[in-house]
Amino acid sequence: MEVIDLETLRYEVRGAGAWFVLTREKQMNALSPALIRDLADSLGRAGRGSDIRAVVITGTGNAFCAGADLKFINSLGGSANSSLEQFLQPLSDVLRTIRSFPKPVIAAVNGHCVAGGLETVLCCDLIFAGESALFSDGHARFGLLPAIGGAHGLVKTMGPFKAKEMLFTSKRYTAREMREAGLVNEVVPDDQLWPRVEELVALLAERSPSGLAAMKQMANDGLDESWDMAARHDLFTTVRHLNRPDPHEGIAAFNEKRRPDFGPGG
Repeated sequence: MEVIDLETLRYEVRGAGAWFVLTREKQMNALSPALIRDLADSLGRAGRGSDIRAVVITGTGNAFCAGADLKFINSLGGSANSSLEQFLQPLSDVLRTIRSFPKPVIAAVNGHCVAGGLETVLCCDLIFAGESALFSDGHARFGLLPAIGGAHGLVKTMGPFKAKEMLFTSKRYTAREMREAGLVNEVVPDDQLWPRVEELVALLAERSPSGLAAMKQMANDGLDESWDMAARHDLFTTVRHLNRPDPHEGIAAFNEKRRPDFGPGG
């Protein structure tokens, strides 16, 4: 088994699968510029490997991915342009690559999957979850927006009413609740998550690579509004929103470990 340890993830070749195991365990695998960069590098490596037939993204510890690293976002001093250039645009680029990647991408969700972690999952092709996995959008809790196709993906997956419930409330949902809502393909015992996904990768390796790539493109093109256009619109809306007070208050509250005060006007 080939193993390459990058700064924020471990790249493992398991049979016909390239596994991206996020290793920012103390930060609940929150998305940082380094993690985004490592994801992009790993996608390039997996894309060049003719023996790689599928990609698996998973986490370590009790989180798949807790979303954006708000400590890093806070370090940008509230600059919308800096957030766009140093975080949102690179993340948009890597999620676009995941969504259009010519090989199946499987999310093996362990533990918490929140905000940007959920947006990452929504760009994958298949979603398998351990029984203890918890899903949440989370942005509304801190006055932020799902900047890169999150609202689009939730609406397309579960319909506008359930999607808005998830977006507005920041409620946490179990893996089985998300299975019933149509977001998760299969829920398995936690200790069976990786073995079950390895079985799936072995099955996909028996299929035509060019056929799967074409099917993936057909399925993505079948959506009424393209994810690409939705993601571009979301970025524009988010950058405009970052110039308002609410996201700064939300991030400050997160770092100060208190409840945000968005004022009477929200």
